[in-house]
Amino acid sequence: MRHPLSRRQALALAGLTGAGAALGVSGRAAADPTWTTVSHRGIRPDDTNGTSGLANPSRGFRYEMSYNASDLTSPWKHEADFAGDSAKALGLLEAKYGTGVKLTQLYVYLWDYATTTIPSSALANIQKIFDGLRAKGYQAILRFSYDDGVRPDRPYTVQDIQRHIAQLAPIVATNRDVIAVWQAGFVGDWGEWGPNHYNHQNWPDATTAIMTSLVDALPAGMDTQMRYPWLRERITTSSVKAKVGYHNDYFTLGGGAWDYYVPSNSHWPTYLEVTPTRTVDGEMPWDKGQSEDPYAWSTVIDGLGAARRLQTLRFDTLSVVHNATVTIPAWKTTTLTKAQATATKLPVSDGYFTDSSGNPVARTHYDYIRDHLGYRIEIRQARYAKLPSGLSVQVDLVNRGFAAPKHPRSALLTLLDAHGRTVSTVNTGADWRTWLPGPRSETNEPAADPATRTITGTLPLPTTPGTYFLGLALPHPTTSAAAYAVRCANAGVWFPPSLGVNVLATIAL
Repeated sequence: MRHPLSRRQALALAGLTGAGAALGVSGRAAADPTWTTVSHRGIRPDDTNGTSGLANPSRGFRYEMSYNASDLTSPWKHEADFAGDSAKALGLLEAKYGTGVKLTQLYVYLWDYATTTIPSSALANIQKIFDGLRAKGYQAILRFSYDDGVRPDRPYTVQDIQRHIAQLAPIVATNRDVIAVWQAGFVGDWGEWGPNHYNHQNWPDATTAIMTSLVDALPAGMDTQMRYPWLRERITTSSVKAKVGYHNDYFTLGGGAWDYYVPSNSHWPTYLEVTPTRTVDGEMPWDKGQSEDPYAWSTVIDGLGAARRLQTLRFDTLSVVHNATVTIPAWKTTTLTKAQATATKLPVSDGYFTDSSGNPVARTHYDYIRDHLGYRIEIRQARYAKLPSGLSVQVDLVNRGFAAPKHPRSALLTLLDAHGRTVSTVNTGADWRTWLPGPRSETNEPAADPATRTITGTLPLPTTPGTYFLGLALPHPTTSAAAYAVRCANAGVWFPPSLGVNVLATIAL
């Protein structure tokens, strides 16, 4: 696999523009003179782009967008400018809500085809949406639905839903790189599994049949989500239920009657059991500055309390467009200190609350939640030794995020030449989903740092002497596009956008 670099990038990798100094090799480890150690640190707020956040795949804040499959219009007036072009829509969302986001909730409405076969023209329109996401390097939290709460409800049957899942499965599989989660959807207004023409959600056999068809259609490594916890429990097949996570579409810390994800809820023990391994999404209600919805919520939702709930229930994603004129501005102007995070068992990333001079720096609730939703992988140390068998490498990492990674991907050690070309690669065999976060904030679990994980591998040595760069790559399993690779939360780990590799050390071989 070759990665073309510009001359500036190649020079930077060779250490000629300062990047090499940031990755400078330390002295030899005292315990074994054959090993060389390189230590790394987290991102400080006064580093370049130190307050911008890392837009990594399948985690973090997300936008929202909706399309009718029939003609790529939106059911909603405020999305009129989105029509026909999802890449343009993402640009408009970036301009309105800020950049640093790489996810969007994507509603695709099948209202026109609820009781018929989805025509090829509509499937082509859906593909066009995915193409726009890919052009922008985004992923979707995908939900298909018939009813939108505006047009009359449609009389779709279980068999209609199953037929449509079978039609949609190939296009979802083809576009797996741009889909983070395929939510249950289909049933009820907005696919939330509320009341509908036949009230499928009231019948365990109907619920189980629909969810079995969906789970069977999921691409490998992908799971699904339901809004209501009791409906998940209504699934009678345990292997199907095991693939179902949650989405909380009324995140208010229990302030509203429709937020069921609270410690007083009878399903709380199940939440604690399910959320470490299944994906979790959420959104606050619209506020009254955004919507005339009678369920609109215009009281600020406490940022520290939100961080604790999101961390306790291992949330991966949260909407940044909901409550955007009330709570989001409050989060952006309310500070969080290291002492507050520590006192509430929230993760404290290396250097996150400290500048380069060692002075304490308060961060905002918004920045903290943005940066810690889902996983946050920090490299602590890399060690390497030149052996007859090759270059032996050990890398210590820690996860400072709210959740473990929940989508499979390989952890690759790689050796790059001075032009950014891959010389050798080895799969460490590590399952990054075992890189667990620290104890949960709203439980009796004792406070503790997350465990350090060590991955190892031996790289074939290059035949040509020269300067090389040791890297860690966490690529998406179905695409080599760097936009879908994972960047670690470290300063001094040079991550050329065209490579998708975290560079750990400069080595003369």
